[in-house]
Amino acid sequence: MAEITFLGAAGTVTGSKHLVASGSQHFLVDCGLFQGTQNVVALNEQPLPVAPSSIGGIVLTHGHIDHVGYLPKIVHDGYAGPIYCTPATAGVLQIVLEDAAHLQGHLRVRGFQNERPHAPPPFYEMQDVAATLELVQAVPYEQDFSLCSARLRFRNAGHILGSAFIDATIEGKRVFFSGDLGRYSRPLLYDPADPAASADVIVCESTYGDRLHPPEPLNDLKVAIDAAVLRGGPLVMPAFAVERTQDMLYAIGQLQAQDPQVAGLPVHLDSPMAIKVDALFAEFPDEHRPFANEGGAPFGCRNLTVHVTTEESKALNDLQAPAIVIAASGMAAGGRVLHHLHNQLPNAKATVLFVGYQGAGTLGSALLGGARTVRIYGDQVPVQAQVASIKGYSAHADQNELLRWLSQFQDKPRMYAVHGEPASAEVLDAVVRERLGFATQMAQRGTTVTV
Repeated sequence: MAEITFLGAAGTVTGSKHLVASGSQHFLVDCGLFQGTQNVVALNEQPLPVAPSSIGGIVLTHGHIDHVGYLPKIVHDGYAGPIYCTPATAGVLQIVLEDAAHLQGHLRVRGFQNERPHAPPPFYEMQDVAATLELVQAVPYEQDFSLCSARLRFRNAGHILGSAFIDATIEGKRVFFSGDLGRYSRPLLYDPADPAASADVIVCESTYGDRLHPPEPLNDLKVAIDAAVLRGGPLVMPAFAVERTQDMLYAIGQLQAQDPQVAGLPVHLDSPMAIKVDALFAEFPDEHRPFANEGGAPFGCRNLTVHVTTEESKALNDLQAPAIVIAASGMAAGGRVLHHLHNQLPNAKATVLFVGYQGAGTLGSALLGGARTVRIYGDQVPVQAQVASIKGYSAHADQNELLRWLSQFQDKPRMYAVHGEPASAEVLDAVVRERLGFATQMAQRGTTVTV
Protein backbone atom coordinates (compact mmCIF):
# COMPACT_ATOMS: atom_id res chain seq x y z
CA MET A 1 0.00 0.00 0.00
CA ALA A 2 1.53 3.32 -1.11
CA GLU A 3 2.06 6.14 1.37
CA ILE A 4 3.01 9.83 1.29
CA THR A 5 4.96 11.43 4.12
CA PHE A 6 4.96 15.23 4.23
CA LEU A 7 8.50 16.30 5.09
CA GLY A 8 8.16 19.98 4.24
CA ALA A 9 5.81 22.71 3.01
CA ALA A 10 3.23 21.34 5.43
CA GLY A 11 2.20 24.05 7.86
CA THR A 12 4.76 26.30 6.15
CA VAL A 13 5.18 27.75 2.67
CA THR A 14 8.74 26.57 2.11
CA GLY A 15 10.75 23.35 2.24
CA SER A 16 8.65 21.32 -0.20
CA LYS A 17 9.46 17.61 0.18
CA HIS A 18 6.97 14.75 -0.15
CA LEU A 19 8.30 11.22 0.37
CA VAL A 20 6.37 8.58 -1.57
CA ALA A 21 6.73 4.97 -0.44
CA SER A 22 5.63 1.99 -2.50
CA GLY A 23 6.61 -1.28 -0.88
CA SER A 24 10.29 -1.00 0.00
CA GLN A 25 10.91 1.73 -2.59
CA HIS A 26 10.93 5.47 -1.95
CA PHE A 27 11.05 8.57 -4.10
CA LEU A 28 10.78 12.29 -3.36
CA VAL A 29 8.53 14.82 -5.01
CA ASP A 30 10.52 18.07 -4.71
CA CYS A 31 13.52 18.62 -2.47
CA GLY A 32 13.25 22.20 -1.27
CA LEU A 33 14.91 24.42 1.27
CA PHE A 34 13.14 25.78 4.34
CA GLN A 35 13.37 29.59 4.35
CA GLY A 36 12.16 32.35 6.65
CA THR A 37 12.56 32.80 10.38
CA GLN A 38 15.44 31.15 12.23
CA ASN A 39 13.25 28.37 13.67
CA VAL A 40 11.98 27.49 10.18
CA VAL A 41 15.49 27.60 8.66
CA ALA A 42 16.64 25.26 11.45
CA LEU A 43 14.40 22.55 9.97
CA ASN A 44 16.99 22.16 7.19
CA GLU A 45 19.29 20.53 9.73
CA GLN A 46 16.85 17.76 10.66
CA PRO A 47 17.71 14.38 9.10
CA LEU A 48 15.39 12.72 6.62
CA PRO A 49 13.44 9.69 7.89
CA VAL A 50 15.22 7.46 5.34
CA ALA A 51 18.86 7.40 4.30
CA PRO A 52 19.48 9.53 1.19
CA SER A 53 21.28 6.59 -0.43
CA SER A 54 18.11 4.48 -0.15
CA ILE A 55 15.90 6.92 -2.09
CA GLY A 56 15.22 5.65 -5.61
CA GLY A 57 14.62 8.99 -7.33
CA ILE A 58 13.63 12.63 -7.02
CA VAL A 59 10.99 14.35 -9.15
CA LEU A 60 10.93 18.17 -9.33
CA THR A 61 7.89 20.30 -10.08
CA HIS A 62 9.93 23.45 -10.84
CA GLY A 63 13.12 25.34 -10.12
CA HIS A 64 12.34 27.69 -7.23
CA ILE A 65 14.74 27.31 -4.32
CA ASP A 66 12.02 26.24 -1.85
CA HIS A 67 11.41 23.24 -4.14
CA VAL A 68 14.97 22.38 -5.19
CA GLY A 69 17.36 24.07 -2.74
CA TYR A 70 17.95 21.01 -0.55
CA LEU A 71 19.26 18.94 -3.47
CA PRO A 72 22.98 19.66 -2.95
CA LYS A 73 22.60 18.71 0.72
CA ILE A 74 20.96 15.37 -0.03
CA VAL A 75 23.56 14.62 -2.71
CA HIS A 76 26.34 15.54 -0.28
CA ASP A 77 24.79 13.08 2.20
CA GLY A 78 24.87 10.17 -0.24
CA TYR A 79 21.99 10.43 -2.72
CA ALA A 80 23.14 9.29 -6.18
CA GLY A 81 19.91 8.47 -8.02
CA PRO A 82 18.18 10.28 -10.90
CA ILE A 83 16.66 13.75 -10.59
CA TYR A 84 13.77 14.13 -13.03
CA CYS A 85 12.45 17.49 -14.25
CA THR A 86 11.36 19.23 -17.44
CA PRO A 87 14.07 20.53 -19.82
CA ALA A 88 13.42 24.18 -18.92
CA THR A 89 13.51 23.35 -15.21
CA ALA A 90 16.91 21.75 -15.75
CA GLY A 91 18.10 25.12 -17.07
CA VAL A 92 16.56 27.01 -14.15
CA LEU A 93 18.00 24.47 -11.69
CA GLN A 94 21.58 25.12 -12.73
CA ILE A 95 21.11 28.88 -12.43
CA VAL A 96 19.46 28.90 -8.99
CA LEU A 97 21.68 26.29 -7.35
CA GLU A 98 24.92 27.87 -8.53
CA ASP A 99 23.66 31.26 -7.38
CA ALA A 100 22.61 29.85 -4.00
CA ALA A 101 26.01 28.25 -3.44
CA HIS A 102 27.74 31.49 -4.35
CA LEU A 103 25.44 33.52 -2.08
CA GLN A 104 25.87 31.37 1.02
CA GLY A 105 29.63 31.29 0.56
CA HIS A 106 29.73 35.08 0.16
CA LEU A 107 27.66 35.70 3.29
CA ARG A 108 29.55 33.15 5.35
CA VAL A 109 32.97 34.53 4.41
CA ARG A 110 31.86 38.08 5.19
CA GLY A 111 30.18 37.02 8.45
CA PHE A 112 26.65 38.11 7.50
CA GLN A 113 24.90 34.69 7.50
CA ASN A 114 22.65 35.59 10.43
CA GLU A 115 21.46 38.78 8.72
CA ARG A 116 19.87 36.86 5.86
CA PRO A 117 17.74 33.99 7.14
CA HIS A 118 16.63 33.14 3.59
CA ALA A 119 20.21 32.43 2.52
CA PRO A 120 21.16 28.74 2.15
CA PRO A 121 22.65 27.10 5.25
CA PRO A 122 26.39 26.52 5.38
CA PHE A 123 26.19 22.97 4.01
CA TYR A 124 26.15 24.31 0.45
CA GLU A 125 29.33 23.90 -1.59
CA MET A 126 29.79 24.44 -5.32
CA GLN A 127 31.10 20.89 -5.78
CA ASP A 128 27.83 19.57 -4.32
CA VAL A 129 25.94 21.61 -6.90
CA ALA A 130 28.08 20.18 -9.70
CA ALA A 131 27.45 16.64 -8.46
CA THR A 132 23.71 17.38 -8.28
CA LEU A 133 23.52 18.64 -11.85
CA GLU A 134 25.17 15.45 -13.13
CA LEU A 135 22.16 13.48 -11.86
CA VAL A 136 19.52 15.50 -13.74
CA GLN A 137 17.44 13.72 -16.38
CA ALA A 138 15.13 15.99 -18.39
CA VAL A 139 11.72 14.68 -19.47
CA PRO A 140 9.38 16.76 -21.70
CA TYR A 141 5.81 17.61 -20.80
CA GLU A 142 3.17 14.95 -21.49
CA GLN A 143 5.65 12.08 -21.72
CA ASP A 144 5.35 9.11 -19.36
CA PHE A 145 8.34 7.89 -17.39
CA SER A 146 8.77 5.25 -14.70
CA LEU A 147 10.23 5.50 -11.22
CA CYS A 148 10.05 2.96 -8.38
CA SER A 149 7.21 1.05 -10.09
CA ALA A 150 5.19 4.29 -10.46
CA ARG A 151 4.26 5.88 -13.79
CA LEU A 152 4.59 9.66 -13.88
CA ARG A 153 4.00 12.52 -16.28
CA PHE A 154 4.85 16.24 -16.17
CA ARG A 155 2.05 18.61 -17.16
CA ASN A 156 2.34 22.36 -17.51
CA ALA A 157 1.60 24.18 -14.22
CA GLY A 158 1.91 27.71 -15.66
CA HIS A 159 3.86 28.97 -12.61
CA ILE A 160 7.34 29.69 -13.97
CA LEU A 161 9.19 28.57 -17.07
CA GLY A 162 9.32 24.76 -17.04
CA SER A 163 7.00 24.36 -14.06
CA ALA A 164 4.87 21.22 -13.91
CA PHE A 165 2.29 19.45 -11.87
CA ILE A 166 2.84 15.71 -11.59
CA ASP A 167 0.31 13.11 -12.69
CA ALA A 168 1.35 9.84 -11.03
CA THR A 169 -0.10 6.35 -11.00
CA ILE A 170 1.13 4.49 -7.93
CA GLU A 171 -0.06 0.94 -7.20
CA GLY A 172 -3.10 1.56 -9.37
CA LYS A 173 -4.03 4.84 -7.64
CA ARG A 174 -4.00 8.22 -9.44
CA VAL A 175 -2.14 10.89 -7.45
CA PHE A 176 -1.58 14.51 -8.50
CA PHE A 177 1.06 16.81 -7.00
CA SER A 178 0.27 20.40 -7.96
CA GLY A 179 3.70 21.84 -7.19
CA ASP A 180 3.15 25.58 -7.38
CA LEU A 181 0.17 26.22 -9.59
CA GLY A 182 0.30 29.27 -11.84
CA ARG A 183 -2.31 31.75 -12.93
CA TYR A 184 -4.62 32.07 -15.91
CA SER A 185 -4.36 34.63 -18.74
CA ARG A 186 -0.86 35.81 -17.87
CA PRO A 187 1.02 37.69 -20.61
CA LEU A 188 4.15 35.52 -20.71
CA LEU A 189 3.14 32.00 -19.65
CA TYR A 190 0.46 29.65 -20.88
CA ASP A 191 -2.42 28.67 -18.60
CA PRO A 192 -2.05 25.61 -16.37
CA ALA A 193 -2.98 22.43 -18.22
CA ASP A 194 -6.44 20.98 -17.69
CA PRO A 195 -5.97 17.81 -15.58
CA ALA A 196 -9.15 16.33 -17.15
CA ALA A 197 -8.82 13.16 -15.14
CA SER A 198 -10.09 11.16 -12.24
CA ALA A 199 -7.90 11.24 -9.15
CA ASP A 200 -7.69 9.39 -5.87
CA VAL A 201 -5.44 11.92 -4.11
CA ILE A 202 -4.39 15.51 -4.83
CA VAL A 203 -1.53 17.19 -2.97
CA CYS A 204 -2.35 20.85 -3.65
CA GLU A 205 -0.56 24.08 -2.85
CA SER A 206 -2.45 26.68 -0.81
CA THR A 207 -0.18 29.74 -0.78
CA TYR A 208 -3.03 32.10 -1.73
CA GLY A 209 -5.85 29.77 -0.76
CA ASP A 210 -7.46 32.39 1.47
CA ARG A 211 -7.47 35.38 -0.87
CA LEU A 212 -7.94 36.76 -4.36
CA HIS A 213 -5.41 38.66 -6.39
CA PRO A 214 -6.37 42.22 -7.35
CA PRO A 215 -7.36 42.90 -10.95
CA GLU A 216 -4.83 44.01 -13.57
CA PRO A 217 -2.03 45.68 -11.56
CA LEU A 218 -0.49 47.69 -14.40
CA ASN A 219 -2.11 50.94 -13.26
CA ASP A 220 -0.82 50.37 -9.70
CA LEU A 221 2.68 50.04 -11.13
CA LYS A 222 2.25 53.29 -13.05
CA VAL A 223 1.07 55.10 -9.91
CA ALA A 224 4.10 53.80 -7.99
CA ILE A 225 6.53 54.86 -10.72
CA ASP A 226 4.93 58.31 -11.04
CA ALA A 227 5.22 58.79 -7.26
CA ALA A 228 8.87 57.78 -7.35
CA VAL A 229 9.60 60.28 -10.11
CA LEU A 230 7.83 63.00 -8.15
CA ARG A 231 9.91 62.10 -5.11
CA GLY A 232 12.98 62.86 -7.22
CA GLY A 233 15.21 59.83 -6.77
CA PRO A 234 15.72 56.29 -8.05
CA LEU A 235 13.20 53.48 -7.64
CA VAL A 236 14.79 50.23 -6.43
CA MET A 237 12.71 47.14 -7.20
CA PRO A 238 13.72 43.88 -5.52
CA ALA A 239 12.43 41.16 -7.84
CA PHE A 240 12.88 37.43 -8.05
CA ALA A 241 15.25 36.59 -10.88
CA VAL A 242 13.09 33.68 -12.03
CA GLU A 243 9.89 34.96 -13.66
CA ARG A 244 9.15 38.10 -11.62
CA THR A 245 11.92 40.12 -13.27
CA GLN A 246 10.68 39.08 -16.70
CA ASP A 247 7.11 40.01 -15.75
CA MET A 248 8.27 43.44 -14.57
CA LEU A 249 10.29 44.13 -17.71
CA TYR A 250 7.22 43.26 -19.77
CA ALA A 251 4.98 45.50 -17.62
CA ILE A 252 7.40 48.43 -17.81
CA GLY A 253 7.51 47.97 -21.57
CA GLN A 254 3.73 48.24 -21.68
CA LEU A 255 3.83 51.48 -19.66
CA GLN A 256 6.59 52.88 -21.87
CA ALA A 257 4.28 52.49 -24.87
CA GLN A 258 1.54 54.43 -23.04
CA ASP A 259 3.32 57.09 -21.01
CA PRO A 260 6.12 59.40 -22.24
CA GLN A 261 7.33 60.01 -18.68
CA VAL A 262 7.88 56.28 -18.08
CA ALA A 263 9.37 55.91 -21.55
CA GLY A 264 12.00 58.49 -20.66
CA LEU A 265 13.15 56.79 -17.48
CA PRO A 266 16.39 54.79 -17.56
CA VAL A 267 15.84 51.16 -16.58
CA HIS A 268 18.72 49.16 -15.08
CA LEU A 269 18.66 45.38 -14.76
CA ASP A 270 21.32 44.47 -12.22
CA SER A 271 20.93 40.72 -11.81
CA PRO A 272 23.26 38.27 -13.58
CA MET A 273 20.91 35.48 -12.51
CA ALA A 274 17.89 37.17 -14.12
CA ILE A 275 19.89 37.74 -17.31
CA LYS A 276 20.54 34.01 -17.51
CA VAL A 277 16.83 33.30 -16.99
CA ASP A 278 16.03 35.76 -19.79
CA ALA A 279 18.17 33.60 -22.07
CA LEU A 280 16.12 30.52 -21.15
CA PHE A 281 13.03 32.16 -22.62
CA ALA A 282 14.88 32.31 -25.93
CA GLU A 283 16.10 28.72 -25.54
CA PHE A 284 12.58 27.36 -24.91
CA PRO A 285 10.29 29.43 -27.17
CA ASP A 286 7.51 26.81 -27.20
CA GLU A 287 7.06 26.91 -23.43
CA HIS A 288 5.81 30.50 -23.17
CA ARG A 289 3.53 32.82 -25.09
CA PRO A 290 5.13 34.63 -28.01
CA PHE A 291 6.18 38.21 -27.36
CA ALA A 292 8.10 40.78 -29.37
CA ASN A 293 11.62 41.92 -28.55
CA GLU A 294 11.41 44.87 -30.90
CA GLY A 295 14.73 46.56 -31.51
CA GLY A 296 16.41 44.08 -29.19
CA ALA A 297 14.41 45.33 -26.18
CA PRO A 298 14.12 42.37 -23.75
CA PHE A 299 10.45 41.61 -23.11
CA GLY A 300 9.62 44.88 -24.86
CA CYS A 301 11.37 47.04 -22.23
CA ARG A 302 13.26 49.89 -23.90
CA ASN A 303 15.82 52.29 -22.49
CA LEU A 304 17.27 49.29 -20.64
CA THR A 305 20.86 48.87 -19.48
CA VAL A 306 21.94 45.40 -18.41
CA HIS A 307 24.62 45.24 -15.71
CA VAL A 308 26.62 42.01 -15.75
CA THR A 309 29.98 42.66 -14.10
CA THR A 310 30.61 43.88 -10.58
CA GLU A 311 32.07 47.07 -11.98
CA GLU A 312 28.91 47.70 -14.01
CA SER A 313 26.84 47.16 -10.87
CA LYS A 314 28.98 49.54 -8.83
CA ALA A 315 28.38 52.23 -11.46
CA LEU A 316 24.87 52.52 -10.01
CA ASN A 317 26.09 53.33 -6.50
CA ASP A 318 25.94 57.06 -7.03
CA LEU A 319 22.62 57.09 -8.87
CA GLN A 320 20.55 60.08 -7.72
CA ALA A 321 18.18 60.99 -10.55
CA PRO A 322 14.88 59.16 -11.20
CA ALA A 323 15.47 55.74 -12.70
CA ILE A 324 14.29 52.17 -12.20
CA VAL A 325 16.75 49.61 -10.81
CA ILE A 326 15.63 45.97 -10.83
CA ALA A 327 17.79 43.56 -8.84
CA ALA A 328 17.43 40.22 -7.07
CA SER A 329 16.45 38.93 -4.65
CA GLY A 330 12.74 39.57 -4.38
CA MET A 331 12.67 39.38 -0.57
CA ALA A 332 15.98 41.27 -0.24
CA ALA A 333 17.49 38.05 1.10
CA GLY A 334 20.78 38.47 -0.73
CA GLY A 335 22.25 39.37 -4.08
CA ARG A 336 22.97 42.74 -5.61
CA VAL A 337 19.79 44.39 -4.36
CA LEU A 338 21.40 44.55 -0.92
CA HIS A 339 24.01 46.97 -2.24
CA HIS A 340 21.30 49.20 -3.69
CA LEU A 341 19.30 49.11 -0.48
CA HIS A 342 22.44 49.89 1.52
CA ASN A 343 23.01 52.93 -0.70
CA GLN A 344 19.45 54.14 -1.22
CA LEU A 345 17.53 53.43 2.00
CA PRO A 346 19.12 56.50 3.69
CA ASN A 347 18.13 58.63 0.66
CA ALA A 348 14.87 60.48 1.37
CA LYS A 349 14.30 60.94 -2.37
CA ALA A 350 14.52 57.23 -3.17
CA THR A 351 11.73 54.65 -3.37
CA VAL A 352 11.88 50.92 -2.67
CA LEU A 353 9.05 49.04 -4.37
CA PHE A 354 8.31 45.41 -3.52
CA VAL A 355 6.32 43.47 -6.13
CA GLY A 356 6.02 40.07 -4.49
CA TYR A 357 5.46 38.02 -1.37
CA GLN A 358 7.75 38.81 1.58
CA GLY A 359 8.34 35.86 3.86
CA ALA A 360 8.45 36.25 7.62
CA GLY A 361 11.93 36.99 8.87
CA THR A 362 13.17 38.55 5.63
CA LEU A 363 14.59 42.02 5.16
CA GLY A 364 11.72 42.77 2.78
CA SER A 365 9.18 41.87 5.45
CA ALA A 366 10.96 44.09 7.98
CA LEU A 367 10.97 47.05 5.61
CA LEU A 368 7.29 46.67 4.73
CA GLY A 369 6.57 46.33 8.44
CA GLY A 370 7.85 49.85 9.01
CA ALA A 371 11.39 49.23 10.30
CA ARG A 372 13.21 52.54 10.74
CA THR A 373 16.65 50.94 10.70
CA VAL A 374 17.81 47.64 9.20
CA ARG A 375 21.08 45.77 9.32
CA ILE A 376 22.85 45.28 5.98
CA TYR A 377 26.47 44.11 5.65
CA GLY A 378 27.04 44.71 9.33
CA ASP A 379 25.86 48.33 9.24
CA GLN A 380 22.76 49.79 10.87
CA VAL A 381 21.13 51.53 7.90
CA PRO A 382 18.50 54.22 8.51
CA VAL A 383 15.34 53.95 6.42
CA GLN A 384 14.60 57.37 4.94
CA ALA A 385 13.43 56.14 1.54
CA GLN A 386 9.76 55.58 0.73
CA VAL A 387 8.97 51.86 1.03
CA ALA A 388 5.95 50.64 -0.91
CA SER A 389 4.47 47.51 -2.43
CA ILE A 390 2.02 46.54 -5.13
CA LYS A 391 0.10 43.29 -5.43
CA GLY A 392 -1.15 41.41 -8.42
CA TYR A 393 2.11 40.15 -9.93
CA SER A 394 2.19 36.91 -7.98
CA ALA A 395 2.92 33.77 -9.99
CA HIS A 396 0.74 31.69 -7.64
CA ALA A 397 -2.89 30.88 -8.35
CA ASP A 398 -5.29 32.62 -5.98
CA GLN A 399 -8.32 30.95 -4.40
CA ASN A 400 -10.54 31.24 -7.48
CA GLU A 401 -7.79 29.96 -9.77
CA LEU A 402 -7.07 27.02 -7.48
CA LEU A 403 -10.79 26.18 -7.49
CA ARG A 404 -10.86 26.49 -11.28
CA TRP A 405 -8.04 23.94 -11.60
CA LEU A 406 -9.41 21.59 -8.96
CA SER A 407 -12.94 21.68 -10.38
CA GLN A 408 -11.68 20.01 -13.56
CA PHE A 409 -11.12 16.70 -11.77
CA GLN A 410 -13.89 14.30 -12.67
CA ASP A 411 -14.67 12.88 -9.24
CA LYS A 412 -14.32 13.69 -5.53
CA PRO A 413 -10.73 12.87 -4.55
CA ARG A 414 -9.00 13.37 -1.22
CA MET A 415 -7.05 16.61 -1.15
CA TYR A 416 -4.16 17.52 1.14
CA ALA A 417 -3.38 21.24 1.39
CA VAL A 418 0.35 21.99 1.41
CA HIS A 419 2.68 24.92 0.72
CA GLY A 420 0.76 27.54 2.65
CA GLU A 421 0.66 29.25 6.00
CA PRO A 422 -1.81 27.47 8.31
CA ALA A 423 -4.47 30.17 7.93
CA SER A 424 -4.33 30.00 4.13
CA ALA A 425 -4.34 26.20 4.01
CA GLU A 426 -7.25 26.05 6.44
CA VAL A 427 -9.40 28.37 4.35
CA LEU A 428 -8.68 26.50 1.10
CA ASP A 429 -9.37 23.21 2.87
CA ALA A 430 -12.81 24.43 3.95
CA VAL A 431 -13.71 26.09 0.63
CA VAL A 432 -12.80 23.02 -1.45
CA ARG A 433 -14.75 20.76 0.89
CA GLU A 434 -17.81 23.02 0.75
CA ARG A 435 -17.85 23.95 -2.93
CA LEU A 436 -16.36 20.88 -4.64
CA GLY A 437 -17.25 18.16 -2.18
CA PHE A 438 -13.71 16.80 -1.88
CA ALA A 439 -12.55 15.08 1.27
CA THR A 440 -9.92 17.57 2.46
CA GLN A 441 -7.21 17.73 5.08
CA MET A 442 -4.39 20.11 5.95
CA ALA A 443 -1.06 18.32 5.64
CA GLN A 444 1.10 18.26 8.76
CA ARG A 445 4.87 18.00 8.62
CA GLY A 446 6.06 14.51 9.54
CA THR A 447 2.69 12.81 9.08
CA THR A 448 2.08 9.90 6.73
CA VAL A 449 -1.09 9.25 4.72
CA THR A 450 -2.19 6.25 2.71
CA VAL A 451 -2.77 6.66 -1.01
